[in-house]
Amino acid sequence: MAFCKICVCGEKIVFQRRMSYPENCPSCGRRTVEYSTYPEDDPMVEELLRQYNAADTNNNESQPESDDVSGVADSHCSLHLENGVVINIPDEGGIVGRTEIGAEELADYPSVSRKHLKVIPRRSVGVIVEDLSSYGTLIDGKRIEKNTPVRVVSNSVITLCNVDAKLIVKED
Repeated sequence: MAFCKICVCGEKIVFQRRMSYPENCPSCGRRTVEYSTYPEDDPMVEELLRQYNAADTNNNESQPESDDVSGVADSHCSLHLENGVVINIPDEGGIVGRTEIGAEELADYPSVSRKHLKVIPRRSVGVIVEDLSSYGTLIDGKRIEKNTPVRVVSNSVITLCNVDAKLIVKED
């Protein structure tokens, strides 16, 4: 079985063993360690490639080239809990949980894992989330598979076990 990573430049990087990916993208030189690994035949791969190619076409016509190679989106993400508390996600993303981002805000919710959800804002695809929890995560009422990246749009309701939070993304 072959695996792949999708770079933000739109390059599909294929490799044979799950942890044997190249350190840098052969097209643009970005570090690949922070990109998720997918089975090569995963339908999400084709979806990501389509999104990157569509965004690349739009960006080439309207914006000059940027020196930024991080792949991080120019947006500000936050999770708004139903009790009015806001958890701000850093621009580079991170892990939300009782011992991570939002530790103070989630301290009263023992069912939320210490490392519950990875949140990664990405240029041109929006926000990618990945469930790391023991008890599960729902996006708009549908359970997501553990350790599998999922694209999420602004105003989606993310349920961290039994805690509802609305994802808000503000573009710069």
